[in-house]
Amino acid sequence: MAIHYIDGEFVEASQARIPADDLAVLRGYGVFDFLRTYKGAPFRLVEHLQRLRRSAQLIELACPWDIAELADIVEQTLRHNNYSESGIRLVITGGEGHGGFLPTGKSRLLVMVAPMLPLPAETIQRGASVVAVEQARHLPEAKTINYIPGITAQLKARRANPQALEAIYTEAGKVREGTRSNTFICRGGIWSSPARGVLPGITRAEVIRLLGDQVDLRDITLDEYRAADEVIITSSTKEIVPIVRVDDCVIGNGAPGPCTSALLRKWRELTLG
Repeated sequence: MAIHYIDGEFVEASQARIPADDLAVLRGYGVFDFLRTYKGAPFRLVEHLQRLRRSAQLIELACPWDIAELADIVEQTLRHNNYSESGIRLVITGGEGHGGFLPTGKSRLLVMVAPMLPLPAETIQRGASVVAVEQARHLPEAKTINYIPGITAQLKARRANPQALEAIYTEAGKVREGTRSNTFICRGGIWSSPARGVLPGITRAEVIRLLGDQVDLRDITLDEYRAADEVIITSSTKEIVPIVRVDDCVIGNGAPGPCTSALLRKWRELTLG
């Protein structure tokens, strides 16, 4: 039975509750972050916690816990569970509000741990499909619990292609990011990733570091995206996934390309040693 940290207490997952008048319930007011472990250790924990606090700041949500306190709660929650690899979700809710609307500063903290289930190996070996969806997000730099845009984008993508792994947000012909991922393209051995209007992904940052001077952060048009030699998406849950089809367009020869394969090898060396 999973053990969660809920507003100061460790409880069994089946008993985890927050009040119905929490602003997360009434108004969708809250932020979250998600990370995973490798060899049992949280990957880039401080960076994820910094992003969580930054998300809270962007939506003016009180976050009275500092990085050290948050890290200690995460480590304690992991010790209450016993998974070989874990996915860790932190949520800060708005707590109770004035008239069920304006926050009072009494935020709640939730830390939930579950087994980390990797994507099927064939998804990485064969590559996946994505669908571009013209849709904007409010405050994309903040990781909020408002996932209505992501859910509706995913539904549109699945109607267009039931096998699509991800929906890719586009705005005015410019590629931004996936609903739960960042994205890169490769053309002539040079990688590019959208520079603005995206969540600062922790996996994205690691990939940028691995690529070094082989990556360019800039606007990418949807036409470029569909015509790229190679495409990938990145996230904590998906890690690095080769994309072999965008909408009705086959990427490269329809299989993961050599630059992606080289990057995946570097990623395995970084995370698994």
